[in-house]
Amino acid sequence: MTRLPRGWVPAVAVHQQGLFTPAQAWAAGATRRQVQLRTSSGEWSAYLGKALALPGLPQTPARHVTAIGLTWSGAVACLTTAAALHGLPVPSDPEAHAIVDRRTRSRAGVRLHVRPLLPGDAVAVGRGLVTSRRRTILDCVGFLPDAASESLVAWCVTRALIDAADIDRALADAPGRWGNRRLRQASEDARAGTLSAAERRLRSILRRSGLSGYAFDQRISDGAGIIGRADALFAAERLVIEIDGYAYHSVGHFQADRDKQNRLMLAGYTVLRFTWADLTRRPHHVIDQISRTLAALRAR
Repeated sequence: MTRLPRGWVPAVAVHQQGLFTPAQAWAAGATRRQVQLRTSSGEWSAYLGKALALPGLPQTPARHVTAIGLTWSGAVACLTTAAALHGLPVPSDPEAHAIVDRRTRSRAGVRLHVRPLLPGDAVAVGRGLVTSRRRTILDCVGFLPDAASESLVAWCVTRALIDAADIDRALADAPGRWGNRRLRQASEDARAGTLSAAERRLRSILRRSGLSGYAFDQRISDGAGIIGRADALFAAERLVIEIDGYAYHSVGHFQADRDKQNRLMLAGYTVLRFTWADLTRRPHHVIDQISRTLAALRAR
């Protein structure tokens, strides 16, 4: 048995972001006993699936995709694993996810899913495959808990990454798949421009009030460029309605909201802000404030 130098890994690891499999180590000249000793001693660390690496190799989305491809030929990284690679804002997930073409046992931190893939749904990334950004968004919308799904829809729709037509096509392509309840809600929200529970509640309140002339999720600009998107806008009166949702606002978000409001007012808009508590506990107050403000603006 030839002694392997300390720190040795198969040469193929250079092209696989430092990852390799036991089979690749054997093919490069290591014996089964040497592979077993190096993994049991910690000289090589289990990375994900069958993939091995030198200790301390950083965890990255691209390496997760590569590890999945090394473990299951033809597997496609998906859901939160693909979302991390595409830079989508989804919650961290302790599991990696992959689509395979037949029922196979999940292993070593990777959860497998048997799901159909349409042409263009999978793209190559290095030595692995990952669902396309569009497919990843739609899958995550159906897979994530309601609040995270809703947040993702809002983020993607306001950046024109998907629209209601994309969601409708996904529903038509797979009418019985998991996640369609959330996708149907997402389609309705994207079409109406109400991209959160708070905005949906405001829409319901406005609909019952008999007020008209408003639209949701409207982009507003000034001389310096795009100010942002108004949760609701009465365009003729230049009245912007902003909703502070029930989720916690970070300091950065709070500052951005104030900067946006100042620019709106300097551009000649009137801004009314309501909270989740306003919408749920005193909707009549919301309508009264909006109605009185509209009357004052029309009387000018």
